[in-house]
Amino acid sequence: MKKNAHFSGVIAPVLTPFDEKGNPDVKRFIAHAKWCLEDGCTALAPFGTTSEATSLGLDERIELLEALIASGIDASKLMPGNGTPNIPDTVRLTKHGLSKGVGAFLTLPP
Repeated sequence: MKKNAHFSGVIAPVLTPFDEKGNPDVKRFIAHAKWCLEDGCTALAPFGTTSEATSLGLDERIELLEALIASGIDASKLMPGNGTPNIPDTVRLTKHGLSKGVGAFLTLPP
């Protein structure tokens, strides 16, 4: 993450679709994220304002973030929600995002 990262334009919250079994649908998640960027959004905010983060486990959030980056989306255009009800999990998500080069975080205090 760059120090003093600057975002402008439209930062889209990314919906997390689920399959019939209640698991995150990774293909649809990536397709939606790419559609947002192709349609003019300048950055993405997965696991933030749409509240699915509370329905996802930490490993699922990590897997989905990695899937976005592996799909070719520039990590610096990502502002994932990393807040959880406890500090150790928030720290884990923050360290993971930093290691992947995300542009910023959406953080609520635990």
